[in-house]
Amino acid sequence: LYKRFEKEAETWRRLKHPHVLEFLGTYKPEGHIYFVSPFAKSGTLLEYIIKGLDINRVRLLCETSDAIDYLHRENFVHGDIKASNLFISGDGHVLLCDFGLAKPTYAQTSTGAGTLRWQSPELWDDKPRTFASDVYAFSMTIVEVLTGLPPFSHLENEVAVILAVYHRDERPVQSP
Repeated sequence: LYKRFEKEAETWRRLKHPHVLEFLGTYKPEGHIYFVSPFAKSGTLLEYIIKGLDINRVRLLCETSDAIDYLHRENFVHGDIKASNLFISGDGHVLLCDFGLAKPTYAQTSTGAGTLRWQSPELWDDKPRTFASDVYAFSMTIVEVLTGLPPFSHLENEVAVILAVYHRDERPVQSP
């Protein structure tokens, strides 16, 4: 576990972009490791959505897209894009965070963890994460941000999501 956190710290340390949460370092008291970043007192984009706070959702999605584009130009796949991994800065801008699944594209070997409702279907077949899987997760994040609901919110659980996508070719938002 310690090695995994060290790897995440190394990945995060390399990323410098206005819409990526800044990495300041690590704090390692005996037997623990903590990441140090600026305090995002405004919370996450998900918290804004849940509370119904007035924000420019389209602008924040554009900033998120810019951050993802930066990661991809740096040959990194994020691996877990969703509104709960988007902090809001004190001046109201998005900051992409949570680089535990981010890897250089040359190091992609397995899907690992992630959040199923945001994952592209090929990841369910144990395929590696790719730029395309980040784009799919971002599209699910767009659904989440614009509707105020998680993708496939009409389905009870993850098994139902898999069945709906694989067997019924369902989309995350049903047309009325």
